[in-house]
Amino acid sequence: MTETLTPPTTTVGAGSPLALLFDIAREIGVQGEDEQRDNAETAALDHIWNAYPDTLGKVLDDDSWSGRPALAGAGLEPSAVAYLDGGLWLHHSSDGDREGNVLTLIAPCTCGNGYIDTVLDDESDLLQVLTDLRATGGRFPHNSDDLDCDSQHRLRDWSDARP
Repeated sequence: MTETLTPPTTTVGAGSPLALLFDIAREIGVQGEDEQRDNAETAALDHIWNAYPDTLGKVLDDDSWSGRPALAGAGLEPSAVAYLDGGLWLHHSSDGDREGNVLTLIAPCTCGNGYIDTVLDDESDLLQVLTDLRATGGRFPHNSDDLDCDSQHRLRDWSDARP
């Protein structure tokens, strides 16, 4: 005959070791927005210094990155962005255990209505993308087969609060 274990029905006392452990776990597991921003900036710096030492590691420093906290409702992890000039941006995020560091270059489209992003795999990938962008003045060529850039990513003035 098989017996099943019946879980206890008692509640955890306020001063018990288990109650204290629950409180500690709650406090440790939650990072504030400032700490998330700092950690995102540090992760971006660490990634470019290790994976892009001859390019981004030479031109970006800790003042170049701006950390962003997680947006739990949207399922977004903390991230960091760096403005490169000419409308080009880098976006860095740490994608948990799946991909590790994800570095994305964001540049305006030649059509002038939006921007295009591309995930960078490594330093040689960055060098190839930069070579291609140099020919177009730092703009990704518009692909008329895709959706219009205006319908995907609209470039607007910073003061324009529309999504």
